[in-house]
Amino acid sequence: MKPKILVSRKISDGAEEILKKEFDVALNLEDKPYTYEELIKLANEYDGLISTSFDKLDKNFFDNLNGKLKMIGHVGVGYDNIHTQSAKEKNIKVSNTPNVLNDAVAEITILLILASARRIGEAYNLVKSNTWKDHRPDITKLMVGNEITGKTLGIIGMGRIGQIVADRARAFNMKIIYFNRNKLSKDLEKDAAYYSDLKSMLPNCDYVSLHTPATPETKNIINSETLKLFPKHSVFINTSRGSTVDDDALIEALKNKKIYGAGLDVFNNEPNLDKRYLELDNCFVLPHVGSATHETRLAMSMLAVNNLKCFFSNKPLLSEVV
Repeated sequence: MKPKILVSRKISDGAEEILKKEFDVALNLEDKPYTYEELIKLANEYDGLISTSFDKLDKNFFDNLNGKLKMIGHVGVGYDNIHTQSAKEKNIKVSNTPNVLNDAVAEITILLILASARRIGEAYNLVKSNTWKDHRPDITKLMVGNEITGKTLGIIGMGRIGQIVADRARAFNMKIIYFNRNKLSKDLEKDAAYYSDLKSMLPNCDYVSLHTPATPETKNIINSETLKLFPKHSVFINTSRGSTVDDDALIEALKNKKIYGAGLDVFNNEPNLDKRYLELDNCFVLPHVGSATHETRLAMSMLAVNNLKCFFSNKPLLSEVV
């Protein structure tokens, strides 16, 4: 008898075709989100679950499982929506989809750097609102932003994505400095300068890009104290996790022009972000689309499916979390 698999949301067609061949699968072709209560009830009827970051798999979720569910293949590199300790206690394996989205997230990071520096959100709205014609030409003020060529990019978290961002930024002749738990080997570090202390690095940055996972150590790593160290002309970029930022502190810094701008793809309480961000001209926002390319979403879906195949074939998982 084939293992029963529940897929909480619509995933890539190619991955769904493999699931239909390998498993007794319940797909969500209409991509209609299950309620929290529905997902708990359904999970108790299946051997495996393919989840996304939209699913709340907290302690209560696991406490209400009856023992049938054995494996969760999560589509996403971050898994802060999953109470992994509870999964471990219930002997439920969890996998994620790291590395396959690195290039896509790095691309969005560069987009956010450029958009924030060159005031692209404001310029776009000026044209779309048909008010460009109402502004008199002003070569010193109208949509005048900052260049990124030759500037200093400070990277917080020099993992795989951080390293790719550094490589892309070098195409703009940017100087790379970074804060990381450990100094990288010379072949990975290249020409980047290492700082063992975040507060020492920040005053030297024109742009700061955050690439850390969501952990207790990184929660609110961007706060009122660290923001005081940003130069007034600097731009903050976040494509990691919303929990790394104290919203009150960042909004206050942007509103009072204590920093030049921010480019954000991730937020606390997604998709219900703090509405104050939407009122700020100097904050360029995206709806968490860092991995949103056809190529990457297919690769993420396939990795989740292949992890399930490994588990039910008694093989090591390709990307095990717990």
